[in-house]
Amino acid sequence: MKEKQIKINNIELNYKEYFQENSNKENILIIHWWWWKSNSWEEVAQKLSEKWFRVIVPDLPGFWKTKLPKVFTLNDYAEIIEKFVEKINLENIILWGHSNWGAISIVLENRAKIDIKRLVLNNSAGIRNDKKRSLKRKILQKVVKYFKFLKKIFIFKKLRIIFYKLIWGQDYLNAEKNPALKNTYLNMISSDLSEKIKNIKKNTLIIWWEKDTYTPLSDWYFMRNNIKKSKMIILDNETHWIHLKNPDRLIETFLENI
Repeated sequence: MKEKQIKINNIELNYKEYFQENSNKENILIIHWWWWKSNSWEEVAQKLSEKWFRVIVPDLPGFWKTKLPKVFTLNDYAEIIEKFVEKINLENIILWGHSNWGAISIVLENRAKIDIKRLVLNNSAGIRNDKKRSLKRKILQKVVKYFKFLKKIFIFKKLRIIFYKLIWGQDYLNAEKNPALKNTYLNMISSDLSEKIKNIKKNTLIIWWEKDTYTPLSDWYFMRNNIKKSKMIILDNETHWIHLKNPDRLIETFLENI
């Protein structure tokens, strides 16, 4: 493994590259989950490189060693990835997006500016228009405005943390110390990609975990029904963190179905 930095749009993008000499298979570009970092995919990336893939895992702006200079949208992230791919001459790409950053993979496929051969949507987010999540988003946005006036009061600080956790707002709590990252998160949860999912043309492997509580199974069915060239796999008894808890099963599933 080699860890490198490359300058893109005045951002020092940190990334890890895993490969064996004379690797002769495709390149895999893994886009990590919100709030995590390239290290979280280290075991998966290393084992895939031993199967002769070249695996690239960048730290996206706002995470780990790559700073976020401003509020980003999904298109901003997509542009950074496109320029990154161009600078390191990455072609013949299997684009692998996990969770919230599966949304970036969907946007990248629609923009069609990089050489994506296949797509892996790994418990991918991107569907935001159902009633339950629309209500959650409205509640979160209103509560953000309310609590900013009361967060210095101890009792409200405690209530606020409990409330966010109840509506899966932990990601917001993690981000709020950085104003740019906080507003970037609000951009993410406001971006519905249902129509872009319908436009995906590449062969797509959709992998879902049966016990995932972050991205519901209904999203998986929507993607399966709306991506024409898709293959669907549900792994029983697995959670959102299979790449950390059971990487061998994830790799086996990928290799058997890609």
